Amino acid sequence: MSLEQQKELLHELAELALKRVKELGAEAFVNADVARQYATRFSNSEILQNYVDFKRSFELTVVYNDKQKSTSVTNDLSKESIVKLAEYVTKVAKLVPPDPMYPGIFKEKQEYPNLQLNDPSAQNLQPDDIVDKIDGAIIAGEAVDQKVAGVSGNFLLSDGFRIYSSSSDVEVIYPSTIIGTTLNIHAQDSDEESRSNSDFGGRIFNKLDMETESQEVAERAVKGLGTVSIEPGDYEVVFDHQAAFTLVLMTAMATSSMQLINRRSFLNDRIGQQVFDDDLTLVNDPHNLDLLSARPIDDEGLATQSFPVIEDGILKNYAFSRLHAAKLGAVPKGCGFSFFGRTIGFPFAMVMKPGLKPKEELIAEVDDGLLVTNLHYTNFVNPPVGSITGMSKDGLFIIKNGEIVGSAKNMRFTDELPRFLKDIDVGKEIRQPTSMMGIGSMVAPIRAKSFKFTSKTEH
Repeated sequence: MSLEQQKELLHELAELALKRVKELGAEAFVNADVARQYATRFSNSEILQNYVDFKRSFELTVVYNDKQKSTSVTNDLSKESIVKLAEYVTKVAKLVPPDPMYPGIFKEKQEYPNLQLNDPSAQNLQPDDIVDKIDGAIIAGEAVDQKVAGVSGNFLLSDGFRIYSSSSDVEVIYPSTIIGTTLNIHAQDSDEESRSNSDFGGRIFNKLDMETESQEVAERAVKGLGTVSIEPGDYEVVFDHQAAFTLVLMTAMATSSMQLINRRSFLNDRIGQQVFDDDLTLVNDPHNLDLLSARPIDDEGLATQSFPVIEDGILKNYAFSRLHAAKLGAVPKGCGFSFFGRTIGFPFAMVMKPGLKPKEELIAEVDDGLLVTNLHYTNFVNPPVGSITGMSKDGLFIIKNGEIVGSAKNMRFTDELPRFLKDIDVGKEIRQPTSMMGIGSMVAPIRAKSFKFTSKTEH
């Protein structure tokens, strides 16, 4: 069955599910997708697996009596499975306690933007095309230095369609191409080892520059040899793109209506306040065609909107789901995001406004500090004050008098977002690290004048 035929099948199954739910006295909406996936794994500079398959997902949300809601998902696209799903989810919806504030199925007519979110050439891709691109990345990485001991990672290109359809006659079908790639490069010198990592992606296959990315990752891996232990303390830090992505994600989480409802956000009641340095501007921009999380419609059926989240360091907007907006007296802006069976408000398409200085200049301005490549196991410790903790990973480099002079063993940090993001410089280069969660962000490097590392590690 072709991809176009599977799209039509998805449409028919959505109608079937909505019809069955209506027969059972309820309303519903469907979020579903089908895509042709090209998946490749490689390790120690050898391709281990390269295949093409179809990915299918069908999520059904049933609302009974306007106030009782239940959601479930399947990847079995047989008619029998979809009918059973409709009957099961409706049964559960009738059993769950009603939420008097839930606004019911979205029924208003809206104009949904027509976004070109697919790579037209993807339908003609062959597995050998991907092999050639990965071989180029392997060769480029190994050519950096004889100490490069292996290039590993994975490649995933998903090309297909997404559909939203509801019993209130709202239907949006749009194409989407998403490419996500991970590179792990290992360097070795005698008995000493080092590695570096990059998660990056794009939408257009021919524009994905894996060779340049591989060279940069390999250079970091080689520079990571010869690590020394340094003391915990307060350091001036340059966060590279991967690390900056994590900081943006944690900041975005604090603007989620879920955190506001639970009173767990350090941004509660701070709209219009100068929370961060005036160099920090973040915009939720779901119509940015380069952004992998761009989309015309959210998971609740609202048309997505672009809006500032943080502007010149001033908090401008939160991200609301429809339920949380009703509870808090706000107006949702198409930020409903399905998250492990529940829907929250989340700015899932963040874009950082770039600064004027390239990363090299940010580093050159540091007298005594660190370059952080990646952050690992990052979580909130005390959400109401914005305290986060985690570890550095895959490259922690020592900066002296504006130059990288060596690498350090990883350290654990604990610090407060509104403290260390209060005095920063934002770099010039914008990149898009990838996330498995369907959340996207285009970020630049960040130089923070003060960041607190609290303890050492052994590696």
